Amino acid sequence: MKRMFGACRRLLLALTLVLTATTAAVPGVAQAVDYPGGKRIYAVSIGGFHSDSGQQSFARLAMYYFNGNGTVTESFWFWDWGTGYPHATIRPTSAGCDNCAIHTSGGFQAGAPTKSLNGTYTNNGTEVVITWDGGQTETWAVAKPTERLSAISLTGSNYGANVGKGYGSNAPHDTSVPLTKVPKHKYLGRSNHITYVVATGQITTGTNASVMDLTSTAWKQCNGDCLSAGLPASENACTACKPGEVRAIRYYLASEGGRKNYYEHHCTCLRQGSNDCYAGGSHIKPQLQVIDDDGVLHGWVGVEASNRQAKRGTLGVHWHVDV
Repeated sequence: MKRMFGACRRLLLALTLVLTATTAAVPGVAQAVDYPGGKRIYAVSIGGFHSDSGQQSFARLAMYYFNGNGTVTESFWFWDWGTGYPHATIRPTSAGCDNCAIHTSGGFQAGAPTKSLNGTYTNNGTEVVITWDGGQTETWAVAKPTERLSAISLTGSNYGANVGKGYGSNAPHDTSVPLTKVPKHKYLGRSNHITYVVATGQITTGTNASVMDLTSTAWKQCNGDCLSAGLPASENACTACKPGEVRAIRYYLASEGGRKNYYEHHCTCLRQGSNDCYAGGSHIKPQLQVIDDDGVLHGWVGVEASNRQAKRGTLGVHWHVDV
C-alpha cells in the first residue's frame, strides 16, 4: 500500500510539472508587467523632426494607457510637415478681456476624431520598450519627478520619432483641472521644432528651452474657459515688428473641459489697424494636462501645428511642467 501511495504521489507531481510548463509555454497568455514608474496613464508628446534627411517630420499628442498585462493602448492626434492644417476656431472666446476668437490646430477642435494604436510593452524598471502592432518600436527612459508623478523620455525608435516626453499617474483618465483652478506657476520645459524661415526660404530644425510663465499679474481670468495676458516680447521674439513698433505678445489659454487645452499666441504688432484681434498666422499649440495621482495639475505636454500650408510655418512638440 505504501509503495502504491508513493507511486501515486510521484505521478501527481509529474503531471503538475507538465501542466505548469504547458501553461507557461502557451502563446497569448498575458503575464503581469509593472506600469512604468508605477503609473498607468500618461499624457505624451512625441515627434520626429528631420530637415534634410528625406524623412517626413511629424508631431503626435497622445494618451498612453498601460494595462499591467504587457499590453498598451494609445489614443492620439497627429500632424505631419507635408500637410497643411488650417486653423480651427474653438467655442470659447476671450470675452471679458479683448473679446477675440481663439484658435487651435486643425484636427484638435472639439469633435475632431482621434486615432489609436495597440501594442505590447516590456518594463525593467528604468526602461520601457513599446512595440506597436504595425511593428513600430519606441524606447523610453523612466524617471520619478515625485511620488505621485512619473516621467518617460524617448531614447529611440525605429520609425523616425526622435523626441518625446510623457508624464503619468494613476488618476482616472477623465481627471482634469478647470482653468479657474490652474496654479499660477512658472512651468519650465523644452521645445523641438521644424520651421520654414521666411527671410531665408530655408527649413530648419532645432531645440530650445521653453517656458509657460503664469506668475505675471498680467494674466487675467477672462471667463471660466479662458485665461489671457499681454506680455513684453523677449529679445529674439517678434522679429517681424517694424522699427518703433511695440514688441509684445498676446497669449490665450482656453478649455472646453477635460484634459485638452488650447494655447495660442501672436505678436501684437501684426494686428491690422486698431483691431485688438488677430486672424493671421498665430502660434497655435494643442496641449494635454499633466495630472498627478491626487488630481493636481503640474503643467502640459503639447505640440505646435502652425503649418497652415504644407512645409510652411512651424511644427513642433513641447512640454512645460513645474516639477
